[in-house]
Amino acid sequence: MNFPSSAFGWNAPLRFNGQHPKPRGAHTRARASGAQGALEALNSKPLLKSAVVCAALGCVGDSVAQRREAGTRRAAAAVEAAGSKKKPTAAAPDVAHDFTRTFKQAMYNFFFYGPVQHYWYIELAKRWPARAFALTAESLAPFATKVFLNQALLGPVVVSTFFLWGAVWSNDVKAYPGKLKRDMLPTLRAGWSFWVPASSVNFMCVPTKHQVLYMSACSIVWNVILSLNMNKPAPVVAVAGKKKK
Repeated sequence: MNFPSSAFGWNAPLRFNGQHPKPRGAHTRARASGAQGALEALNSKPLLKSAVVCAALGCVGDSVAQRREAGTRRAAAAVEAAGSKKKPTAAAPDVAHDFTRTFKQAMYNFFFYGPVQHYWYIELAKRWPARAFALTAESLAPFATKVFLNQALLGPVVVSTFFLWGAVWSNDVKAYPGKLKRDMLPTLRAGWSFWVPASSVNFMCVPTKHQVLYMSACSIVWNVILSLNMNKPAPVVAVAGKKKK
């Protein structure tokens, strides 16, 4: 049986609050216009932009770190199962993504790391100005100074405050001195192996106005390093009981 489309009102114009709805193209243009407006507003506030970008990259870095940890656990379980004489049991399901951990890292980046980077690179550029791709003897001193200060000052500040942030967040401030003593130097060493070449490219080749963006993109790797080291479990120390005579 054929029904006329008008019987179901398909041909009737839809109304909302007494007005015709906007065509789909208009909605798409409105969304695009809204997104463009948000980007323009963000670009007009460089400090906020640095904080938002750094927080977003912190989310990416922690997510990569969690996936890496999950892969390490699966590999260890596979090795253990291969060496066991017992029948292999069903593989344990992956641990769900820890969104609280990701949020914790994003908030650190938004409120501290992003703003600190913003002012840090502006100040470095003011005190030791250098043009991108200016590979001359005159540019070597400011270039080397900025790379050194980046690792000798900014690195330790970020690692120590990030560990403190984690300790306060988990309500375990008493463990902070031990965490700092145990994991700060290994974290810095891992960071130096990545940041020295990355900083060299930044100060030598990247224009000043793009340096925060470049270093923020590089900080995905740094965020992975930070996340892995802050969430590294403390070693279990076995306490031997005293033998009774």
